[in-house]
Amino acid sequence: MQKETMTRIHKWASVTTILLLAVFAIHESSVTVRADAPAGFTSLFNGTDLTGLKGLVGNPKSRAAMSADELVAAQQEADETMRAHWRVVDGVLEFDGKGKSLCTAKDYGDFELYVDWKILEGGDSGIYLRGSPQVQIWDTEFENYFRHGAENGSGALWNNRNNPRFPLEKADKPVGQWNTFFIRMVGERVTIKLNGQLVADNVVMENVWERNLPIYHRGQIELQNHGNTLYFREIHIREIPSHEANQLLAAQEHADQFESIFNGDDFAGWSGALENYQVVDSAIVCKAGKGGTIFTEKEYSDFVARLEFKLPAGGNNGLAIRYPGEGAPHLDGLELQVLDSEDPKYTKLDPRQYHGSVYGLVAAHRGYLRPTGEWNFQQVTMRGSKVKVELNGFTILDADLSEVKESKDGAVPPGAARKSGHFGFAGHNDPVAFRNISIRELPGDPAEPPSRETAVSPTDGPIKLFNGRNLKGFYTWIRDSQYSDPQKVFTVHDGMIHISGDGYGGLITNREYRDYHLILEFKWGEKTWGNRVDRARDSGLLLHCWGPDGCYSNTWMASIEAQIIEGGVGDILVLTGSDPGTGQVLPTSLTAEITKDRDGEKVWKQGGERVTISSGRINWFGRDVDWADSTGFRGKDDVESTFGKWTRMEVIADGGHLLYKVNGVVVNEAFEAKPDFGKLLLQTEQAEMFVRRFELWPIGKAPTDKLKQ
Repeated sequence: MQKETMTRIHKWASVTTILLLAVFAIHESSVTVRADAPAGFTSLFNGTDLTGLKGLVGNPKSRAAMSADELVAAQQEADETMRAHWRVVDGVLEFDGKGKSLCTAKDYGDFELYVDWKILEGGDSGIYLRGSPQVQIWDTEFENYFRHGAENGSGALWNNRNNPRFPLEKADKPVGQWNTFFIRMVGERVTIKLNGQLVADNVVMENVWERNLPIYHRGQIELQNHGNTLYFREIHIREIPSHEANQLLAAQEHADQFESIFNGDDFAGWSGALENYQVVDSAIVCKAGKGGTIFTEKEYSDFVARLEFKLPAGGNNGLAIRYPGEGAPHLDGLELQVLDSEDPKYTKLDPRQYHGSVYGLVAAHRGYLRPTGEWNFQQVTMRGSKVKVELNGFTILDADLSEVKESKDGAVPPGAARKSGHFGFAGHNDPVAFRNISIRELPGDPAEPPSRETAVSPTDGPIKLFNGRNLKGFYTWIRDSQYSDPQKVFTVHDGMIHISGDGYGGLITNREYRDYHLILEFKWGEKTWGNRVDRARDSGLLLHCWGPDGCYSNTWMASIEAQIIEGGVGDILVLTGSDPGTGQVLPTSLTAEITKDRDGEKVWKQGGERVTISSGRINWFGRDVDWADSTGFRGKDDVESTFGKWTRMEVIADGGHLLYKVNGVVVNEAFEAKPDFGKLLLQTEQAEMFVRRFELWPIGKAPTDKLKQ
C-alpha cells in the first residue's frame, strides 16, 4: 500500500533585501513552489492554469437526464462561468466566492486523494466525492455555524443521516492556515485524515441526490462553492485498482472471524454436481455448457459470506443460500443472482432477475458490477428473514423476506422461509469463477471490547466535556433519525445543554474515557413528551458505552447507567447490547452488594449479598418502595434536589469500581464493572432537562465546592 504520510514540500519565501536600485519584499502568499505528486499519484491541478478542470453542470442525477447536445451546451456555459471566478495565483487555486464549484474533467471510482485547502474567517466549503456532497470544510470557530455542528471540525460527511456524520476529532488548523486532507474512497465507504489525524474511519457515504440508492460508483471530484473566498493547492489522486479494492474490502470488519470454506485445491467439504465444475488457479469454475448446484456439506443458518467472482460476457450463475441439498435453489432455498446484467441479451428480464437480486423476489440496485473479466467482491449477510448484499463495497440490496408477498411467478416459494441450509453455487452453463470464499457464522461468540489503553483519563486537571459554548466533542444518535437531529433535541443556550426530550437517544462523546471522577449538574424542565407525558421525568447518564450506536433497544449503547429519573437518581442499570446487524452479544456486567426490598427488587446495601448481573437494576439505597411512575414523584428519603433546582451527580470510576453520589451522598456502588471504560452518553427519554456542568477530574482531585442554585 502507498504510504498515507507523504513528503509534501511547500516552500515560501519572505525576504527583505536592500539593493542598489530597489527595495522589495517577497511575502508568503506570493511564491509557492509546487511539490511533486506522491509516488503513484497524478496531479489534478498543474499549478499554472485550469487544464483538466471544468465548471459545474447540475448534479449526477440531472446530468444523467440530459441529452448529449444539452450537456455539451451546458458545459460550455459552465466553463465560462468557472473561468470568471476561479484563477491561479502563484501556484494556488483561488475562488472569489461567486459562481459555482470547480470539477475534475475526469470521473473516478475507487481512489485516494490528497488536497491542501485554506479558508478565511466565516469560510464554508467542501469536497464532493463522485459528484456527491460532501467532505465538509468550514471555520470551526464561527459561532453562526455552531448550530450545524462546526465546532466538531472539518471532515464531516455532512449529508449523512443513517451513518456517522461528524468527525472523530477536530483537527483543523486556525483559519488562514493550510490544511491537508487525505481521502480514501472504496465503494460507498470513506476514510479521511485531516492534518494526519483520522477523522472518518471507513464510513458509508450516503447519496443525497437519490436517497434510495447507494452512492454512485463513478463521478467527478468537486471543490465546492459556498459563497466564500477559497484556496486550494497540491491536489493529487491515485485510482485504486480492483484487485487492491478487493483486498481492502476483505480486510474490513471482523476479517479474523471468517473461515475459509474452499481450500483452493479440490472440492473437499463440497457435494452436488461436482463433475460439472473444476478448480482452476485456486478458483471454482463452472464448466462451459454445464451446470447444476454444488454446495457445502455443512449447513448454515445466519451468516456473513465473502467471496470474489468473475463473469465472462453474458455469464450466469447464482449463490445457493440455505439450500436443502436437492431441488431448485430459487424454489427450495434462496438463490442470489450472479449475472452479467448489462449484457444486451438480458435487457428484458424482470428486475428481480438481475445481479444481486434474490431471484424472483427482491430486486437489487444495478450499475455496480465491474467489467466482465475483472474480479468482483461480494458480501452477503443472512440473519433471520433479512438479507443484505454488498457488491464491490456498495449495498445493492437490503431486504426483509418476511415482507415479500409475491414472486415474479406468483406465490412466494417455500424455500424463502427456510431457516438454514447449505451454501453453494447454481451453475447455468457459463464459466463463472469463484474464489476466496469464506463465511462468518452469526451471531458468533460474544464480542470483546477494545483495549482500555486507547481511552482517555484526566491527569493534571479536569476534562471539561461541555465547554459552555457548543457541543464540541459530541455527536447525537436518535432512534428515529439516527445521526441527524432534525428536532434539535440537543442544543446549547445560555451556557447550558438543553435536552428538549422530544425522542429517545443520546448525546455521545467522540472519545472513550476511563478512571475519572465525573461531575454532572442537571435540572428538570417543564416539558414531557409522547408516551411519557404523564410519567416520571426520565433521563440518564450512560457510562462505559461500547459497541455500535443503537445496539441496546435500537436506541442506546451497551453500557452501565447512572439513572436520572424522578425518585430514582443514582440507580444502577446494566445494559447488555447486541450488534443490530449480526446479533453478536455485547456483554456488560458488574457485581454489587445488595439487599431486597418489600417487592423483591435489588437495593444497594454496603456489606450485603454480592451478586453479579449482566442486565437489570440495582436501586439506590433510599429509593421509595412505593415509587410510582408519575410526573413529579418524590420519595420521602430522596436526596436529589426538588423540581426546578440543580442536582449534582458524581460518578467515581476507578477501574472496575463505581461509586455514585447525589448531592454529596453516596447512593450506590458496584465492583468488577465490565467493560471498565468507554464513551459517555447523555440520554433523552421524553423529558426536558438542562445540564450546566459535565466534566471529568482525576480521581482524588475533584473539587468539593458547594452546589449553587
